[in-house]
Amino acid sequence: MQKDIKIEDLTTPCVLVLDPVVRNNCIKMNERAHSLGVDVRAHMKTHKTVEIGKYQFEKNQNKDQVIKIIVSTLSEARFFSKDFSNILYATPISPNKVDEAYQIHLDIERLNIMFDNIEHVNSMVEFSKTNPKYSKRWSVFLKIDCGYHRAGASPELQSTTDLVHLITKGEFKDYFDFQGIYSHSGHSYKCNTPEEIKELAKEEARVTGDYGKKLKSLGYHVENVSIGSTPVCSHLPDDLTSYGVTEIHPGNYTFYDLMQMELGNCSIDDVGVHVLATIVSVYPERNEILIDAGSLALSSDPGCTHLKNRNSPNFGIVYDDTNLRIVAASQEVSKVQSSNGSPIDFSKYKIGSKIRIIPNHSCLTAAMFSNYHVINKDNNIFKTFKPNKYW
Repeated sequence: MQKDIKIEDLTTPCVLVLDPVVRNNCIKMNERAHSLGVDVRAHMKTHKTVEIGKYQFEKNQNKDQVIKIIVSTLSEARFFSKDFSNILYATPISPNKVDEAYQIHLDIERLNIMFDNIEHVNSMVEFSKTNPKYSKRWSVFLKIDCGYHRAGASPELQSTTDLVHLITKGEFKDYFDFQGIYSHSGHSYKCNTPEEIKELAKEEARVTGDYGKKLKSLGYHVENVSIGSTPVCSHLPDDLTSYGVTEIHPGNYTFYDLMQMELGNCSIDDVGVHVLATIVSVYPERNEILIDAGSLALSSDPGCTHLKNRNSPNFGIVYDDTNLRIVAASQEVSKVQSSNGSPIDFSKYKIGSKIRIIPNHSCLTAAMFSNYHVINKDNNIFKTFKPNKYW
């Protein structure tokens, strides 16, 4: 374990991970899932670290749950395969990635592959028929569209059920192990209130659960009915299992961020990642501060611009004074102003001093950095986590 170092001594910009906060976020999500009678299939895409991946299953009250994770790239799948054996690759598989995906599948218990189109099925079957190293059936999930309209087959189309038939009882049944169905409610980030998110959570559970029930009524085995986004998983209905849902798959909840705060999914004390920046200049005449964290440290995601009464533009807020916000982000620097136009107390914000920023979108922000400085309860750096990078 490295010797504790002070935050003030760090080179900026850099990422700070609040270890007690992240662990508590993971515990709370597990407790909520356990109280509802569903599993957590934990997404790794926000933090991309083995250490936090293990946090996501700490103190899991469901001792019978299989440890199962989700990744967003095959690079992540390879990275996590040393420590996790049940992995879901959450993007419909493209033909050029079939070979790499299958090799990972051979190396662990299962790499679950997502499909929502006949071409995905065909590419896996073609590989199986022509590749001499084929020896293990593909493990697959059908991705269905619950209203987000980014990816997923429509549960209302007969062609979607025909896909399930093809790989379970039809011509290609010998090549696949069908694991279940999966939906993602990314449109929950466009909701205006927690009440709207609660209704959307019910809608996703209904759409996905009803389709799972339909498949079962037709004689298909559907082991997993998986729903979620962090907003939805923060506002799940108490009767979730009555919809037919078996698991949830949140990801951003490990860190949370300003978007989650503004949507009402968490408080400022739940945000587990900050960007540390240095004040490089001040401009009292125009009531502005310039910091050394730009879009390559914070990302250019403008956040929840649809929300009424939201200060815009806004690329993050100052942790110790939430009235201060990032109003413009260039490549390496950003401008800070007060939200309401009130005078900034420049005696607190001098050139060379450091400030902590709560980013709009922690998934994108964290991905900008090659290591995370991990803070303990005493606010000292006591670990460094190295995330998976690139593709």
